[in-house]
Amino acid sequence: MESWLDHFASTNFRRSSDTAHDLKTPLNVAVLNLELLRMRVAKLTGGEDEKVNAYSKAIEQELRRMAKIFDTFFVLSTPPKDDDGPVDLDLCPLCAEAAALATYELAGASGSFKIRGHDSRIRQALKMFFEGTSHVLDESGRSAAVERTPGRFTVAVTGKPSSPDFEITKIFKFYYTDALGNADLSLAAARLIAETYGGELNALDERDKVSIKLSFPGE
Repeated sequence: MESWLDHFASTNFRRSSDTAHDLKTPLNVAVLNLELLRMRVAKLTGGEDEKVNAYSKAIEQELRRMAKIFDTFFVLSTPPKDDDGPVDLDLCPLCAEAAALATYELAGASGSFKIRGHDSRIRQALKMFFEGTSHVLDESGRSAAVERTPGRFTVAVTGKPSSPDFEITKIFKFYYTDALGNADLSLAAARLIAETYGGELNALDERDKVSIKLSFPGE
């Protein structure tokens, strides 16, 4: 890494938590003032207005969603505060544990594959990966398997999209919304963590199915 870029990154690491807080503060103030505005309108018009309440609720949801995105991005794009430097981790048992917690039957996870990373953050990436794939792929016929090649560990979940409106380009967006209208940051967060440690998270169309793959470099 070039010296100026290294300095840029280290400065971003030091300031990330303060920046997240600074960005969330005006959003919280906006939510408060939005509620005061709603109350003021109700007082002036002599009662609650259904449309005004609906608009204010929608605005409040978006402001809170923005705050969550800021928090997730600035926290996960920097090393965890409570951990020391990265250590050697065996990804196989970590992956098997995360899959089991998400009720996946994972094939090929036996053996050992060492990567360099922070234990808490890698566990978080695996947890969010399996949670996220369970949200976008139908449980029926869904499968999960580990693939190991020299220098790379990949875990793939393959299945049919759970929604007819599924768009492969959107599931990794921080602003992703599922078919039920729920905000879901899990795959975006897992991708951010993976890329922080030199890994990847992507999705491929495979005929009538989709394969979502999380990979890390190692040995």
